This record gives sequence, structure tokens and C-alpha cells, in this order.
Amino acid sequence: MRLLFLSPFPPRPLYGGAVVRNHYLAEALSKKHQLWGSFVGLHGGPQFAGEVPLRKEGLPALFDPFFLGRVWRCVRDNRLQGIVASSLIAGLHGALLKLATGLPFWMDEHNVEWHCSKRYGHKLWRLIFLLEAFILKLADHVTCVSEQDRNRLISTFRLPPDKVVVAPNGVDFAGLQGSGRGEERTHKKVLFFGVLDYPPNTEAVEILGREIAPLVDPEIRILVAGRGGEGLRERFPRLEFQGFVEDIHQLVRDCDGLVVPILSGGGTRMKILETVACERPVVSTACGAEGIDLCATGEALTVTDDFQTMADWINRLPCGAVVKPNPSFAELYDWEKIWQNKAPL
Repeated sequence: MRLLFLSPFPPRPLYGGAVVRNHYLAEALSKKHQLWGSFVGLHGGPQFAGEVPLRKEGLPALFDPFFLGRVWRCVRDNRLQGIVASSLIAGLHGALLKLATGLPFWMDEHNVEWHCSKRYGHKLWRLIFLLEAFILKLADHVTCVSEQDRNRLISTFRLPPDKVVVAPNGVDFAGLQGSGRGEERTHKKVLFFGVLDYPPNTEAVEILGREIAPLVDPEIRILVAGRGGEGLRERFPRLEFQGFVEDIHQLVRDCDGLVVPILSGGGTRMKILETVACERPVVSTACGAEGIDLCATGEALTVTDDFQTMADWINRLPCGAVVKPNPSFAELYDWEKIWQNKAPL
């Protein structure tokens, strides 16, 4: 098939969970179909047969009729046969193109957006609910990241159960095998990473700095990596801010464990899956670990909502800790297998 792939995120660098998910989805689709990309910038990569770049970002992109005209002409001129969209901005354009062309429309939901935004206190979550309802009602296929999200989508929007399929977040196992061993050292390091301007991650850093760090042995280094977060560095001098890290998997391997004190948001945390695949242990809140198969992660993932317990976990963590997940983890969370088995087109 000749498909249009709509995404509001750049193809690189892989700086956040949604960007990573889109990268592997586009890569998988391009192996079976001809793919035209949109919202990916001028040079999305060789997997795209053509591109319609986004000219605006954020809310202006949501209401950009000129973009809709360009992308409609792309569909017409290239005789495209289907539409794939990720996120509400891209999903709105996908839904409108569905109305205009009648083409099959697949919506990939990496969060249940209204639920996620309500959790972290977004003032416009009711409008997000209405927008999400409009998009999902028009979609022919919907994929989401967990059974919890699938149940929310079906019950909230009264979607037919056979329309919604779980395609979990995953990891690139083949790529991680070449990440290398962690550095040789005697001091202990723990890590939190993510897009720091994303409200659930901002809140997690604040909890890490305010509630957990004072309870941790001062000789243990607490690293925070990711884009954004201006102002956090000055407020929490105990935390070591690394900024954006090109090879996040090597940094994970150079640390002894991951701390995920997340209390809001949605979807599943790719940071947890990637760390478990790198054979490093993780401690997370129940919200942070939501949607992840605890049987598959085995002893690699500890879940607690008590910050003292998190601090005790860090203090007891051995230097150079290596914890392997159960064999079922690779079966459930390998990107290649996920999109091979769950893609509806």
C-alpha cells in the first residue's frame, strides 16, 4: 500500500517516548509499504518516498488550513491508499482527511490523552476529550500501549472492542545488544531521564529532588538527563543535570539503577522498558509502572509509592548491579515483533 504517515514530532534525535515509538512504527511500515511522511521535517530519512513538511508547531499546527491543503494534494497526486496518525494534532488532520477522501484511517494512541492531561491538571482536558472522541470515532483502526488504555478507550468512547488493539511500547533489542558494558567504577550512580518539560516528568524531578534525594546517602550520585527543565537545576543542586544525552542507553548502563517517581501522565514508560532491557534495575511508583507486565520484568522492576522505600532501595543498591528480566520480556517488548504482529495495515 501507499500510506501517509502523520506525526507532529521530528524523526530525530530520539529524545522522548513518543518520538521513539513513531520512529519504529515508521521503520516497520516502510518495510511493507510505500510511505509518505508528514510533520517529520524536510529530511525524515530514506524510509519515506516523499514528505509534506510541517510549517508550524504546537497549536498553530492544529488549525493550519494551508497544511491541510498541501497534504490533501499529496494524497491525491500520489494516489495514497491509507492514513496513519500519531498524537491528537496529527490525528485531527488524519480524521479530516478521512472525511475528505474516505481512505482507511489508523490512529496510534501512545496515551489516552484526555485521561493523561486530566491526571496532571491540564485546564483544557475537557476540550482534549472532545477532540479525542471525534478522532477515534472516525478512525478505522486504533492501537494503544496497554490493556488499561484499551479498556479506557473502549469504555469512555464506546468503541467496538475489535477496533482497538494493544501494541505495547517496546525496545530495540538488537540495538541494545551492542550498547557495551557500563564503566568501571566504585561510586554508585542512579538515574532519571525523560523530556523534562513534560509535566509528569517535571513533577517527578521535583519529587526526586525534594522528597527522595535528602534521604539518599550523599556519596551516591543522582543523575537527571533529558531536554528542557530550565529552572530545575538551580532549585535542586543535589541532582546532577546532564541535559540531552545522545546515547541514553550507554548512560543507563553506566548507572546502577533507574528511579521513576512519576505520579501522573499515561501510557507506558519507555524509560522503564529500556532500562530493564539494559539489565539495570528500576524502582517506580505504581503510576510509573502502569501497563507494564510485572511478570515479564521480574526482579528488575520494584514498585512502591513510598518515597522512603525508594530512597532505601537506592541506598541498598549494589554498585554495578545487573538484573535480567524474565525470558517473556523479549517476546512482549521487542519493537520488531510488536509491529510485525500488531500493525493493522
